[in-house]
Amino acid sequence: MEFLKTKKLIEMMVASKIVPGVNYLIFKNNDVWQNTVGLSQIIPQPIPLKADAIYDLASLTKVIGTTNVLLKLADEGKIAFNDTLKMYLPEFLDKRVKLSDLLTHTSGIKGWIANRDQLNARELLQAIINLPVTEEFEHKVRYADTNFILLGLVLEKIYQQDLQDIIMHEVIKPAGLKATSFAPDANKTVPTAMNQQGIMLCGVVHDPKARVLGKSCGSAGLFSNIADLYRLAQGYVGLRDDILPFGSATLSELYKIKTPAKLHARSWGWDLCFDPSDHHTLIYHTGFTGTFMLLDKVKKTGLIVLTNRIYPSGHNLIFLKMRQKIIESFLLENSII
Repeated sequence: MEFLKTKKLIEMMVASKIVPGVNYLIFKNNDVWQNTVGLSQIIPQPIPLKADAIYDLASLTKVIGTTNVLLKLADEGKIAFNDTLKMYLPEFLDKRVKLSDLLTHTSGIKGWIANRDQLNARELLQAIINLPVTEEFEHKVRYADTNFILLGLVLEKIYQQDLQDIIMHEVIKPAGLKATSFAPDANKTVPTAMNQQGIMLCGVVHDPKARVLGKSCGSAGLFSNIADLYRLAQGYVGLRDDILPFGSATLSELYKIKTPAKLHARSWGWDLCFDPSDHHTLIYHTGFTGTFMLLDKVKKTGLIVLTNRIYPSGHNLIFLKMRQKIIESFLLENSII
């Protein structure tokens, strides 16, 4: 295992000051390369980044948390992904939308909410439940947090518990993830961003909807570190069968296209990438804060990258271009090992 170009590109983000620091890990079978480069904090004074630093995972919450609980229930035969949303949330008006549409972001549910930032949690949830379904239903993939907020409400209806408690009980604790939670130790957490008042967000979820919704948000809110994510990754690529809350058959399905008529390469929650040589699938997901994972069950390999790319400024589009280069490099190098 080498991945020399991929490693160089990742560390170049720090050298080029695209991000203050990065924790990353590349593995093949039980061969692991892990490195920590750069700073955790640059304002008001530089602080070196630690190998066990905790990050705001942002939308990785969708797949690590909400999706995994749904996959567990489906694996146990307690739900079916062709169940309609209305079965669980009768107040949702459209009878066509299924759990599968939400999981693949093909629900067509309109995403814009008037005066969103002025709404409290009850008002925001009600506004999301009342969003209309557009002509994009099952014809277009439009990635939206609202899909997973609605899935979180489905889980709360099934379990009669707050979603964050469900995820901790069904996914995080059984997997033995010691640093993963919705309430991290701020002293071990990298700062995520500076808000408009110049106050540093550290250990507080960055996503504004997640801050309002609290324990009922299915789209963001989890914090974790590289060691815990590697533990999860071992489950996703089939190196361990005691990590994920579902069986091998369900895991295999996760690597298949699940959108209607295969209109886009998305699975349950995850995006999909393809090996450039034999075109087998890899699962892939990102977080707005600067986190991403790319995992290959066939070759038993994976890439995990954690950065605080929106600190101190949220306008970091260069990172997005570099992320794409890193992914392309990993796919190419992975295809020839």
